[in-house]
Amino acid sequence: MRIVLNPAASRSNYSAREKLVISRELAQDARREISQWPQYAVTPLHWLKERAAQLGIGALYYKDESDRLGQGSFKALGGAYAATLKLRHAAYTKPVTLCCATDGNHGRSVAFAARRHGCECVVFMHEHAPADKEAAIRALGARVVRVAGHYDDSVRVARQTASDQGWVLIADTSDDAMDLSTRHVIQGYGVMVLEVLEQLSSSSLPTHVFVQCGVGGFAAAVAGVLADVCGEERPTLIAVEPETAACVMQSALRGVPSKVGGDLRTQMAMLSAGEASPVAWPVLLQRADAFITIEDATAIAAAKDLSASQEAPLSVGISGAAGYAGLVELLRHTQDASMLGLKADSRVLVFGTEQGQKG
Repeated sequence: MRIVLNPAASRSNYSAREKLVISRELAQDARREISQWPQYAVTPLHWLKERAAQLGIGALYYKDESDRLGQGSFKALGGAYAATLKLRHAAYTKPVTLCCATDGNHGRSVAFAARRHGCECVVFMHEHAPADKEAAIRALGARVVRVAGHYDDSVRVARQTASDQGWVLIADTSDDAMDLSTRHVIQGYGVMVLEVLEQLSSSSLPTHVFVQCGVGGFAAAVAGVLADVCGEERPTLIAVEPETAACVMQSALRGVPSKVGGDLRTQMAMLSAGEASPVAWPVLLQRADAFITIEDATAIAAAKDLSASQEAPLSVGISGAAGYAGLVELLRHTQDASMLGLKADSRVLVFGTEQGQKG
């Protein structure tokens, strides 16, 4: 495990710049839209009391996104919401083709929106993206194009092809820090946080939150809504990344959205990203207190541990267990845990962001 504390972390008033990305109000706007969809339901928040006792903390809350909108991941919220707004507010003079790049889950969300709205959809997946994710996207009627390289290569190909073909790009990351669709994706994720706040009483709000990071959009959604709602009393937020794809940690070290090299390969396949999102970064810069990296073996063990739980029927993939894995790993490093205020009465929130592989 590597750890980087964020010297810029703040509990000051939530800023106007951050509110352009995500806020309680913007998350509420997203929820008003998404709650009208027939498939919408609040996902469970499990209190894992036995696991908390084993870890030596006061409470462990597990937000279970394994059946979000029937798609098996939290990303069902973001891409579909951004696509819906794009189709509603833009005037198109010819049939629309939605497109995006994905490791798997974002593409499924955009394909879901395309089917709802009767659009064509093309999804760009890098050559290492999981085959079961491709199958789920194709099942929604989308066309999948494989791209040589890694996720960041598929992002560039999707962007260029959309420009060349006149397709509508629904991106969950962008070089443009003010990209509206990418902000809408993040705002869709904020629905999860609103649900959590309703599912917990004010006296039991988390003291700590562990969030997994790919490009950083999900982490920004969680950090931003909690900072906007809770103000100075916001939880301590720890961002968790694969050791081989720690672009958000690199951004923290440099103070600007940054890239990492290498092959980026990890069993946490949905977190295999080498370029942090400039859209998400203004929120993470101020509201993430620490950044940690974990090895694949830690995440694999965490997924097995959660899936074997007798307290709740949990189905969680390796990427989906990464936040919990970060908690377990940090608690093994007692000095670092103490530095971040993790102790016997801490209340910790983690997100099970995707379901385990079936079969």
